[in-house]
Amino acid sequence: MKKTSISLIIAGMMTLPTIGTANGFLTVTTVQYVQQCVELNNGKMNIYEATYKCSCVIDELSKDFTRVEFAEASTGFKLRNMSGDRGAGFRDDKSVRSGIGSFQEKQIAAYETCKIRR
Repeated sequence: MKKTSISLIIAGMMTLPTIGTANGFLTVTTVQYVQQCVELNNGKMNIYEATYKCSCVIDELSKDFTRVEFAEASTGFKLRNMSGDRGAGFRDDKSVRSGIGSFQEKQIAAYETCKIRR
C-alpha cells in the first residue's frame, strides 16, 4: 500500500513541470506576443485589461499552432508588407501566403473569443 501511494505521488510530481509548458510555446514568445498586442491595442482598454485579454489571445492561438508553426506564421504575417525584394519571399510564396491567411483567420477568431475589439 505504501509503495503504491509513494509511486503515485512521485508520478504526480513528475508531471508538474509539464503543466506550465502545455502549449509548447516558449515563455519569451508568449511575453513578446502579449507586449505587442497590448501596444497595438493601446488606448482601447487599460493596461490590466489589455494584458489579460492579450494573454487570452495567445492561449487561443496555442491551441491551433505548434511553436514552430506559430513562429513561421507570425513572422510571415509581420514581414509580408516589407518593401522590395526583401518582402517578396513572404508575399510571393504560396505556402507562406496560406500560412499567413490561416494565422490571420485564427487571430481574428481569438480576438473575438477574448473580446478584443478590432
